[in-house]
Amino acid sequence: VDIATSALEIPEPLLAVGSATGIDPIRFMLTGGEDHSLLATFPASATLPEGFVVIGKVHQGSGVTVDGQPWEGETGHTHFG
Repeated sequence: VDIATSALEIPEPLLAVGSATGIDPIRFMLTGGEDHSLLATFPASATLPEGFVVIGKVHQGSGVTVDGQPWEGETGHTHFG
């Protein structure tokens, strides 16, 4: 799976937090927790259901990339850690 960060809509409150902390808000979006959004895959020819937005593509192989490059940041949120 390759995530296209240009397709992610960054909410204003997250922009404010990023500005205050000096941390790229995309990092929060890729590694944060408690963001129970729905992610699904569809064939390229499918019409997306209302409310769904294309944020990347699925390619042959394994792993997740971000903007075509291996993700070098944190890998996720640790619940109960």
